[in-house]
Amino acid sequence: MAALSANDPALQPGFESADTAVQAAAPYYGVYDLTNAENMHEMMMPFLEHFVMRSRYVDNPGLFKAASPISYVHSEAPPFFVLHGEKDPMVPSAQSRAFSAALRDAGAATVSYAELPNAHHAFDLAATVRSRMVAEAVSDFLGVIYGRRMGARKGSLALSSPPAS
Repeated sequence: MAALSANDPALQPGFESADTAVQAAAPYYGVYDLTNAENMHEMMMPFLEHFVMRSRYVDNPGLFKAASPISYVHSEAPPFFVLHGEKDPMVPSAQSRAFSAALRDAGAATVSYAELPNAHHAFDLAATVRSRMVAEAVSDFLGVIYGRRMGARKGSLALSSPPAS
């Protein structure tokens, strides 16, 4: 959500003038739409209501929408590499697919999505071949984004001609 709500004074009380821009995001197995119970494990909404939101969805749908990253999708979103396990029993991969599609539909310039075959929720917590390969893929993605950013900065520097002799 931080990547999509940069510099929104309402979301950074006490730091309204701070630059909170994010240069890239690589979220894993996220809940991006807190309003769509059909794209969640059957126990996710009760968990969110009781422990996270401290309000029932039916009583305050606006609160859940405001806490949903998908509500903040826009064309100027930073580059995203969204990852999700195909067999995630906690958060269905449909959440990440819908989020990635919303980013693309909004016109975000760089959106990559990887759905990992046979991977479950928290697939990255154990040191496995899969978790290492995912970490390397994310590192490569962030390296490309960093390279683009540095290249753009270098290209924007005014080059002066050497003094004539």
